[in-house]
Amino acid sequence: MTQHHRQDRNPSSEMLGTVSGESFGKKEHILKSKDFGRIYKKGVSRKTPEGVVLYGLQNGLSHNRLGFSISSKNVRRASSRNRIKRLFREAYRKHKKILKSGYDIVIIVRKDPKGMLSYDLAKSIFLKLSKEAGVIT
Repeated sequence: MTQHHRQDRNPSSEMLGTVSGESFGKKEHILKSKDFGRIYKKGVSRKTPEGVVLYGLQNGLSHNRLGFSISSKNVRRASSRNRIKRLFREAYRKHKKILKSGYDIVIIVRKDPKGMLSYDLAKSIFLKLSKEAGVIT
């Protein structure tokens, strides 16, 4: 196999359609319980009647981080929890250019949307709560 063929098998991000600055790398994930606890204790929270809560807190870093808390008690199916996370992650990723830098954002889903959550609804909830929490410039 020639070098040319190997390149075809690994398309660049340009070929995949990803725009520079719209990625969601490991450094942008909140994973540690200690971080979640700090955000819950000191962060600003805003909620919607749909059962979505957003916490925002400055993190002292040059980049934002995003975390999720979706209990299996509230949203039974793992596939539903994963879909909710994908939709909100995409809303975050697509709009992170308008977010202030250096914030930790945690999204909590307390009620199962039962398949009613679309990308457009997730985006509008995310933008509304982010603005209320002071995370948007």
